[in-house]
Amino acid sequence: MSYNHENLIVGCGNILYGDDGFGPEVVKYIKDNNIEFPGDTCVIDGATSAPHYIFTLPQEKWKNIIIVDVASLNKEAGTIDVLNLDQIHEEDRYMDVHGLSATYPLHDLKDKINIKIVAIQPENMPVEMEIGLTETLTEKIPQTINTIKEVLDSMLK
Repeated sequence: MSYNHENLIVGCGNILYGDDGFGPEVVKYIKDNNIEFPGDTCVIDGATSAPHYIFTLPQEKWKNIIIVDVASLNKEAGTIDVLNLDQIHEEDRYMDVHGLSATYPLHDLKDKINIKIVAIQPENMPVEMEIGLTETLTEKIPQTINTIKEVLDSMLK
């Protein structure tokens, strides 16, 4: 798959650990339902460590990146927020099982590329493997996609 597009929508997370799989599940829903986005936009299932590798190999064509992931927002489960990269503190960054941060390489790109994070407050982040989103987050997938569209529209203006 080529990542040489102006706009990237990247779903991050691990489907083996409950709500942590939200980003990839959003991407799956988008692809299963043939949902299209404006402009030269690519939708990517970034899974866990893939974002680290994607973002360390930037393309000159990139203008906008939207990350879809869970985050500890200290709000009710299912709450969706749009965050700027600077709102993610080092200690809050997601670290995959290999100790790689999904957002760290983005900090090297933030002066050249518009970056937004569409984050949702998880309900269930199990320590043991547990496949599947909670009903709360599953029901929020369409609303999350609408939020992604709004964010991308604002980035394209």
